[in-house]
Amino acid sequence: MTTGILLYPRFSEYELSVILSVLTQANHPKIFIGLNDAPIKGEAGLTCLPEATIDNVHLDQLQSLVLPGVDDFQHLMEKEALFEFIRKVYEQDAVIGAISSAPFLLAKAGILLDRFYTTGISKQAREFLGVFSEKGYVDAPYVFDKGILTAKGAYFIDFANKFGQVLELDFNRNWYR
Repeated sequence: MTTGILLYPRFSEYELSVILSVLTQANHPKIFIGLNDAPIKGEAGLTCLPEATIDNVHLDQLQSLVLPGVDDFQHLMEKEALFEFIRKVYEQDAVIGAISSAPFLLAKAGILLDRFYTTGISKQAREFLGVFSEKGYVDAPYVFDKGILTAKGAYFIDFANKFGQVLELDFNRNWYR
């Protein structure tokens, strides 16, 4: 089984750095997935080429999915195909990890309604966006609830370690300290 790494314009490269290392250290297969097959530029300027798209990736091969944060998700707010893709992955019981602002994508897809979660998005912004349930918010570095791992962006090392632990991967947690 494979972990999908979802990439979209202005994704946060550093939030993926340790989780990619964990997956690589464990020899766990990963696939980089784009909204389409065009090159994707991260928030720091790193350009990546997706190996698959949300329309042609084999969902049955995804054991898990990682959603990095994005410095401004305005350009993603109306991408219904993105939210449908996330829902499809969720419906097949894959583990999903979302860090920093990426829990917005889960909330917009309707996945966080019955879960505890955290995010780097402020309470005022969560209320403005209107897709978050405040009763599920936990002010913690990361939260794992019913197959969904969410984290604040500054805790990208803890996020990666917990993700590897949830997938029962063999890796050295102390490597990143």
